[in-house]
Amino acid sequence: MDGNLMLNQYYEAVVRNLETIFKTQSANLSSAADLIFEALQNGGRFLVTGTGHSHMFAEEFYARAGGFAQVTPILPGEFMLHEHPLKSTEVERIESYAGVIMKLYKINAGDVLIIASNSGRNGLTVELARLAGEAGAKVIAFTNPRRPAFETSRHSSGKYLHEYADLVIDSGTEPGDAAILIPGIELPMGATSTIIGAYTAQSISILLAEKYHENHLIPPVFKSSNIEEGDAWNQKLFAQYCGV
Repeated sequence: MDGNLMLNQYYEAVVRNLETIFKTQSANLSSAADLIFEALQNGGRFLVTGTGHSHMFAEEFYARAGGFAQVTPILPGEFMLHEHPLKSTEVERIESYAGVIMKLYKINAGDVLIIASNSGRNGLTVELARLAGEAGAKVIAFTNPRRPAFETSRHSSGKYLHEYADLVIDSGTEPGDAAILIPGIELPMGATSTIIGAYTAQSISILLAEKYHENHLIPPVFKSSNIEEGDAWNQKLFAQYCGV
């Protein structure tokens, strides 16, 4: 196997994916920033979540140097992978658990919730979008809305995440996420959703800061804690927006 060939194929897949989202989703990224800005200026919240590896999409928004401070992440331990490799997979299939998240985080009208899920098919994810929309919140889905013909939703409605969203940002990723086939086993490797998710999160944050500037407001953006006066600057934002 030519390792350089595989590496080149993956590089090309990532670049192609980035080009696709830039060319086809820039307007949706701007619309997402509009929705979030409007919510925040009217007393609502900007919430973001994802289960499994999609939790990294939410983390990309949260408490990041150069990142927007006014973010409410939904990142309970059961959504993540540090406790057990299978736990988040099992939890994201429990449709009724979305009601627990709604109760704990009190998602209501006036809020904006971004949900990241490459498949968009699992019960909790779809139900959370449905319940949030029912409560009057605006739902933004970061997902792949294109489905293999043989695949079905795991939600009782038979619907997918994007079908309950007010705005869909198409990740442009492959079904199953992995981008290239490995010879000999004919299995795909090389996920792209994390890279594309980071680009998407940073793009929305930048566009949101631009909305603040356009409206003669100072965007609440964190500095790196590793530069001079970074800690002092950030502590004010943590106190105001994170309660610490």
